[in-house]
Amino acid sequence: MSVHLIDRELDRLESLWEDGLSDTYRSYLEAVGAYAPAAQPKLALAAALVEIGLRLQGLGGRAAAPPTLLMGDLCLARSSRLLADAAPQGVQVAFARAIEEMSAAGASGRAVPSTRELLLRAFEAS
Repeated sequence: MSVHLIDRELDRLESLWEDGLSDTYRSYLEAVGAYAPAAQPKLALAAALVEIGLRLQGLGGRAAAPPTLLMGDLCLARSSRLLADAAPQGVQVAFARAIEEMSAAGASGRAVPSTRELLLRAFEAS
């Protein structure tokens, strides 16, 4: 079942799957074991898309090229849709706050916090 979900959600993102999205997805899949089995693939993919999307946007560094920025935006938009479908509201808010914290740090020139740590913590929100 999760393979079909992944296939549907990765429309136009196939190249990212081979470039590390698959490994990032698998690492988050281990972190969502407390959620319903049907929600786990969606939640893991949402987190992986946020991590990859923010990396593509180059937070805290030079601005990425426009096509790369757009791909990062697409990752964040897909992640948002997955979270709206599968995550409790508290987790959705925690993800939004984590992204906001990373973006604010990047914009102000401060060190960007660890994306993975913030997102793993977001999964603990209720």
